[in-house]
Amino acid sequence: MTLHQESNRYTIPSGEHIVTIRNRKRMDMTSIKAIERFDQEEFFIHTSQGHLLIRGEELRIVHLDVDKGLLTLEGNVKLMQYDEEDSAAKGFIHKLFG
Repeated sequence: MTLHQESNRYTIPSGEHIVTIRNRKRMDMTSIKAIERFDQEEFFIHTSQGHLLIRGEELRIVHLDVDKGLLTLEGNVKLMQYDEEDSAAKGFIHKLFG
């Protein structure tokens, strides 16, 4: 398993994106490209379907397979939200130029 680190950012190969949540306590995800930041209350993950924000309590990584782009989290999941990959860039440019 090879983990590529670029200043607190872990790059993971991509594929088909699937998320499975069991009882709001365990999440299995595929097609994870990068874990951009995380702590016990928030994960910000780059997936093949855009950025995924996960908020909760006592969140932790249980399994990470960098070669396959797999991630398993455990904790109390309270929120999951997707943003399009380039929506932040579009928003910034739109604010500058209207």
